[in-house]
Amino acid sequence: MRLDEFRPEGVPVGAKETLYLDVAPLPDGEMLRLAVLVARGQAEGPTLLVLGGVHGDEYEGPHAVRTVFRALAADQLRGTFIGVPVTNVPAFEAGTRSSPLDGLNLARVFPGSRDGTATERIAYQVGNHLIGRCDLLIDLHSSGTHAAMPTLVGYYAHDSEVGRRSRAAALAFGAPVVWGHPSVAPGRTVSEATARGIPWLYTECPGGGWLHQDTAALYARGVTNVMRQLEVLPGNPEREPPHYHLYGSGRIEDALAVRSSGFLLPAVQPLDRVRRGDLLGQVLGLAGEVQEELRATTDGVLIFMRTTPSVSPGDLAFMVTGEVVST
Repeated sequence: MRLDEFRPEGVPVGAKETLYLDVAPLPDGEMLRLAVLVARGQAEGPTLLVLGGVHGDEYEGPHAVRTVFRALAADQLRGTFIGVPVTNVPAFEAGTRSSPLDGLNLARVFPGSRDGTATERIAYQVGNHLIGRCDLLIDLHSSGTHAAMPTLVGYYAHDSEVGRRSRAAALAFGAPVVWGHPSVAPGRTVSEATARGIPWLYTECPGGGWLHQDTAALYARGVTNVMRQLEVLPGNPEREPPHYHLYGSGRIEDALAVRSSGFLLPAVQPLDRVRRGDLLGQVLGLAGEVQEELRATTDGVLIFMRTTPSVSPGDLAFMVTGEVVST
């Protein structure tokens, strides 16, 4: 379906359809297309957009999007569900975080470009033809092949209507960890939503390069909870209060990086509480000699750590949140 013909609102009321959005021509002459799952309710209401597979080595999101769509009865909806199981098709096919076509990370190039590389075109078209159509965005991430994060939902912690709606949706989602961000770094799907005045959520989980079906089920339940909170679906969210409610920067680029090559040996695990100066891990040489020690630069909770032991200078290793709001 050409871009100028892509109209989710053209799906009949009370129906579910799979649309295919043409994005860009590929080097082999084929067309890069996104599968877009649309369920349109009998009654008018909000439009929820759920993205999976923005990174190609994260598998819980794609599975959850398909699970939610299969379970929906369109005649019970008030509004519209739009789901994209795999947003970054080239990266998914390669099993990599970034696209093999241009080396770009889709979560860093929004708002993209109409005439740019394949990744920039995906960003442009997702922003203009999907995010631009929604009333709330959920971007389902995992922590990828080389890192671990706790299962969490992140939201925009801002004193505005967008921030308040984001927070309410995060608490409805039902993840064990909730992480509020006072600002948003550029290039993300969520920064695109922020620029458009659209509330948003994103998720993370331990990752590892394979599918955690229990986490995918939690994601699917969380999306359903948000649909109930928005009254897109009938009923009340099925949730428990979060175990942790954290607050601080979500820029993983701010994580502590290693300065040496070697074998990373962690001394902590995600959600451990640490104090400034605590040992987070060591980089060992080939014979086990300590090349480097990495220590916390602030008090807080460990939210990100590298799980692949082999490291090179510049690899991100540990991140600690700046402030704990509640537990």
